[in-house]
Amino acid sequence: MTEKRPLNFTLFLLRLLSGVVGGVAGTLATFVVYFILLSVLPKGDEATSISVFTIIIMAFVGTLIANTITAVMLTFMDAQKYSRKKTTITQVFIFNLVLFFLTIPLYMLAVALDITNGVVALHFLLSAFVSMLIMEILAGYEYSLLGIYSAAFGIFLSISLAFIVLASGASPLTITLGAMPTVWVILMVVSGFAELIYDNFIRYYGVDALNAQTDLGGDKEIEAKEEDEEEEK
Repeated sequence: MTEKRPLNFTLFLLRLLSGVVGGVAGTLATFVVYFILLSVLPKGDEATSISVFTIIIMAFVGTLIANTITAVMLTFMDAQKYSRKKTTITQVFIFNLVLFFLTIPLYMLAVALDITNGVVALHFLLSAFVSMLIMEILAGYEYSLLGIYSAAFGIFLSISLAFIVLASGASPLTITLGAMPTVWVILMVVSGFAELIYDNFIRYYGVDALNAQTDLGGDKEIEAKEEDEEEEK
């Protein structure tokens, strides 16, 4: 069974840096698209096909840049864990591209219901969550469970923080623009702490419970017994 490599403080900081850079890059890309298309945007608050198109392009470019750059940096900063660089980056890119086309109908509906900022935030939360899952699964089957748990906790904390900030009186636009760097920072911090805690759990208790090859329920014994019975027949 593959032995887990302990996470050190340097790698923790490098992963955090990857999330910050990716999130900030996505936000900056969103602003760049906005200023490029600003001249063609209609005046006033009335939604038009051009304004809807602008929102969709901003969300697409922002999420694609944020998640792809984070994946690129992670695969280079922690090359030992995220060793499948090209596959990881390609899969993250493809997923975000597919998600963009799936969310277009949601944006159309959101404009009609005046909940566009909420759909943009949902788009990024979902894209960041699944992008991280892709990276963790491709990092190694054995510890994909640890990555899934940490990503789920990170997204839960991100959503909770968004509700708290919204309840404090912040505008939905502020939450949307700050979502990319904030969510990736939370994901990296939660992932790092989860891994550090789990490393100490293994050290003190000697049970590698989140290794996918660890047989906690006796499944392998049952399978072996069934195979023996089949051979006897």
